[in-house]
Amino acid sequence: MPSGRFPPVPSARAATRAPLVLIADAHEWFSRAIETVLVPGGYSVLKAYTAQGLLRQVEMSEPDALILAVDLPGGDGLNLCRLLRADGRVTPSTPIILTQPTPTTRRQMLAALRAGAGDLWGQQLDAEELLLRLTAQLRAKAHADHAWAEGLVDATTQLYNARGLARRVRELGAEARRRAAPLACVAFAVEEDAGQSGTGADAARQLAERLAEALVDRPRRATVMRAEFLAGYDAVADAAAPKFDPATLLAHASAALATATRDPAGGRIRQYENGSRRV
Repeated sequence: MPSGRFPPVPSARAATRAPLVLIADAHEWFSRAIETVLVPGGYSVLKAYTAQGLLRQVEMSEPDALILAVDLPGGDGLNLCRLLRADGRVTPSTPIILTQPTPTTRRQMLAALRAGAGDLWGQQLDAEELLLRLTAQLRAKAHADHAWAEGLVDATTQLYNARGLARRVRELGAEARRRAAPLACVAFAVEEDAGQSGTGADAARQLAERLAEALVDRPRRATVMRAEFLAGYDAVADAAAPKFDPATLLAHASAALATATRDPAGGRIRQYENGSRRV
């Protein structure tokens, strides 16, 4: 699984480029028709034609909004919508709009809303209405993302706070669980504990060592010295193991860091230990 990959603050990311809309539909003519409306309206567009392509594009690009056909090849649109809502790369405020070639019924609209979609469009789309709806939804997303970021990111450092770290480790844990992949957490500090990363146990220690080297190899004007660097880490070989809670990695790494802080002579980079059992 990718390690140490912290997503940027959503509002800051959105401010650096045009809003990115991912269109997932098997019909190229339909995607092009929407693209000809969105691009002049100031949007960037990516396209996918299958469920697999949709999920791959979401992983690579983290779109600001998704327009998704209910009959996308390789996956039912409602199930894909639920899957996307459970994905850490799609925030709760990210607009997901489902489309179908026939008129929508009340039953279909309710099913789409229950699956996590913001709307269900049928038949022909009005270009002006499309732009107005997207603009309104993305404006709401920007406000929600800003509030989310303020609650999870320290205003001074722009790094995750404890709440943000806990959320991120749950997201990484969910991804590792889906892949039955290894997962690890590193907590490090110069004066206070600061961060975490997900990867294997050996690589987790290597990460801590690289961080220490990077700090001490800076010019002499740097105030951080190796003697002041402390780290703790923990890992599991298979995140899909029964009853595994990824939040425990953060707690274990923090505990190992606390041990290193109390007794640096015993090792400044410590792996979490519980009695005689090394995790």
